[in-house]
Amino acid sequence: MKFYAKVTSNDLTKALNGISAWDGKTRLGIENALQDGTKNIARGARQKVSQRTGKLKKSIKSGFDRRKPEGTVRAKTPYAHIVEFGAKAHIVRPKNKKALTVAAGGEVIFRKSAKIPTRKGRPFIEPSFEAEELKIVSSMKKVLNK
Repeated sequence: MKFYAKVTSNDLTKALNGISAWDGKTRLGIENALQDGTKNIARGARQKVSQRTGKLKKSIKSGFDRRKPEGTVRAKTPYAHIVEFGAKAHIVRPKNKKALTVAAGGEVIFRKSAKIPTRKGRPFIEPSFEAEELKIVSSMKKVLNK
């Protein structure tokens, strides 16, 4: 799953565009603020995620690229986007066979189609980002004002 959340602060965008002009200490301070913020977003997402087995929670990872500088928070399970955004109801039909095989209560049932109900989204990454965004911006402004 990939989706991007961009910081909407014009001051921050202008500051990041001029990052090559900063001295080493300022650049390091900005990178550390972004990296700490990224880790906090991942931590918040792990706390907010609804869990049945814990697999989705364990798949939430964060990373940081110092060359850009850019932080990423991602969930690596193939169904993470469905939990985050939800899904519309739809009907599933077999692609290569005559029937679907459905396991129900220990027995196997064959069906021509299966109706998948609507699933409401239960966001965990986006609220974590929104909660941390102002903290990241203020910590970067502190570094820039020193």
